[in-house]
Amino acid sequence: MKETPTEEKTVEVKAAPRSKKRVGRFVVIILLAVTLAFFHYYYSWTLFENDRNFSYLSELEREMSLRTEMGFYYSYYKTLSQDYPFTVGVSRIMYDNLVEHPKEVNAFSRFNIHPEVIIGALYRYFEPWLNTTAHMECHIVSRPGYEPVESCVGLGVPSLFYLQPVWALAGVAAAAVFLHATLISESIIGGLLAVSQLFANHSEATRVHWAPNERENFAWPLLLMQAVLVSIQLRDKGRQTTLQIQLGVFFLNWLSLLFWQFTQFIFFTQTFIFFIMEQLYIIDNKSLCVFLHAHFCGLHTAVLLLQGNDMLKTSLYTSFFISVSVYSLLLSNLRVKVENRVDLFVEAWLVFLRVFIALFASLYVKKIISDFMGAEEDSHIWDLLFSKFNSDYSNFHTMLYTCSEVYDFLPLKTVLKLCKTNLIPMVLFSVSLVVNYWIQNAYRREKEIVEEVKKEMQDDEDSGIENNADTKLRNRKGLKNIKDLDVIDSEVIDNREETKDEFVEFVKRLKVEPDVFYCVAQLVVYGVMATLVMRLKLLFVTQLCIVSALLVNTKYFNVLPKAKKRLVKMLPALWAVLAAPLLYALFNNISHELSYEGEFSDPQLEELILWVRNNTVSGAAFAGSMPVMAAIMLSARRPIVNHPHYEHLEARQRAYAVYKAYGRFTSQELYQELSQLRASYLVMERHYCYGRSSLNCTYESIWDKERPDLSDRPSLCRVLDTTRVDHFYPVFKNHRYTVFRVHDMSVQYMPRSFDT
Repeated sequence: MKETPTEEKTVEVKAAPRSKKRVGRFVVIILLAVTLAFFHYYYSWTLFENDRNFSYLSELEREMSLRTEMGFYYSYYKTLSQDYPFTVGVSRIMYDNLVEHPKEVNAFSRFNIHPEVIIGALYRYFEPWLNTTAHMECHIVSRPGYEPVESCVGLGVPSLFYLQPVWALAGVAAAAVFLHATLISESIIGGLLAVSQLFANHSEATRVHWAPNERENFAWPLLLMQAVLVSIQLRDKGRQTTLQIQLGVFFLNWLSLLFWQFTQFIFFTQTFIFFIMEQLYIIDNKSLCVFLHAHFCGLHTAVLLLQGNDMLKTSLYTSFFISVSVYSLLLSNLRVKVENRVDLFVEAWLVFLRVFIALFASLYVKKIISDFMGAEEDSHIWDLLFSKFNSDYSNFHTMLYTCSEVYDFLPLKTVLKLCKTNLIPMVLFSVSLVVNYWIQNAYRREKEIVEEVKKEMQDDEDSGIENNADTKLRNRKGLKNIKDLDVIDSEVIDNREETKDEFVEFVKRLKVEPDVFYCVAQLVVYGVMATLVMRLKLLFVTQLCIVSALLVNTKYFNVLPKAKKRLVKMLPALWAVLAAPLLYALFNNISHELSYEGEFSDPQLEELILWVRNNTVSGAAFAGSMPVMAAIMLSARRPIVNHPHYEHLEARQRAYAVYKAYGRFTSQELYQELSQLRASYLVMERHYCYGRSSLNCTYESIWDKERPDLSDRPSLCRVLDTTRVDHFYPVFKNHRYTVFRVHDMSVQYMPRSFDT
């Protein structure tokens, strides 16, 4: 009776140091993640401040510095932070009559403005504490050649408070990269390597310091954290933390869908990769169903909070989710048991067929849903992708995208820059090591199983225990007619080699790590996306940084057991050779980015906005280029008829009508378009009219491709600028902008006539 407590006490003493070591390692990882998050938070804010001198700008200049979509989104935060009470601002957003005059728009449903709503609510809650001298300080800033302006700093300033969550999420992104890299590399050094690559390629991996409130800067850090949780779930074979992880994945899923309209495409690729993994037996169907359950909850919650966003409901992500869910519930058991090469060929063909059917069914379901709802919200995206593969296909909307550098193909200079920091070579070397490790393990598995069974049988014989060794060996290897240990290596294995197909057995023994396979597969998908659209390179470069951490996982170098000790001794020298270019690029890149100093100034736009504020009524509607319309809506609070958010069919139609001012149309045609939109003023930009482009991407050339039948006419904007035209009366002009008053033909002076 005394031996049992003694044995338990011994087990506890041995387990304690291991538990303390695990807890200590966990604490170190968390502290490093928090430290890196704070450093990237401060680094991003510093780069932004150095670029624009934001703290010394007036509130109007700060608003003007948020151009195009940034100013468009910020205008909703301004509404919530200024209207009293808070519910009034929410009501104005739900019934917005500024963004697409004269109709009312539910901004919650049409635009991804939930970050502004959340930050605006936080600002209004803390406003009594923030509007004090402790959190806000004002000073006068002199401007050479212009009047002095008042500039305030501190968290009490709405614009500065608005940017704090942006920098905080930038810190979360760095922490997520570190955690994910540490997880798959099983080494803290791997996490530090990934973060070093992130900073060495900072301008390629993020735009947060140039365009702080773009949607990806709110959603991408959450997507990185979601990928960390998904990898943890794939590694958790015992499913001990499935519920907690699924709650976290669900929470991050619906937040990401709320914050960025492109998240649906990322989740489509993620679901597709998991479906492929299930087809290749890397994960089982139960794991796929658990993954789909989190996406089911996240998708429906996002649709509910977006108040029925049509683009999300008709997305390929939604339709593919439906197709895979039907397969998992009804058809997942229709698999072939592989015993020979014929079975393997049939199963491989069926895998290809099932993937093809799932994709085809998704496209068909998407078409049915889109036709039923009459929605064409994402048609411009498919047109853009089609134009990438067919140079002869283009229209006005695709040319607006392709003429922008960020929507062009990934340039070669970006690839060369990633090679200079050794990022791409590291990733290629890491992936080759991982694949070789999987293959070598499959070859060694047969021999290890035989040796393990021999050892177990020998131990049983030494202990004098009679057991059924034949059954044990058959259960472990599928061998038959084993009666003695002496014939295992000669008779039985020779007989097995004659009856079993080595290639089929190799495929069966091939074991792939699900989390590593997912990371590499996601890297390939992001690489294709970035190649087609350069703006998406932040997805690709960040994933490159994470996968590069596999290089420091020593188990992948254990491919030749006899040379293991020699390889382990050589690893530090190998890592030093690969890290030298990285450290050099890291130091140079940080020094270069921190040394840049700039200051925002746009007196022409400021003059225009002040004129609009002082010389137009509050209900006057404006038409013009999308960046200027966002500035007028934000700073002058005037209605606009077109805006930069292009993910809606009617918005694209409105932009098409307004941009006729830069084509070869007649003034009467443009006037009819603006009259239908109830526009009171037209803002024309001279550099759009007279500008030149090395890529032949001026608006004049775009319209010549769109409407070649009008090529013999003069450009309308030049006609408006040089001659007096009916219905368009110039009321403001500076070096860059001209404002025309659009005459309203519905009000005319009709002299009274008398009968004689």
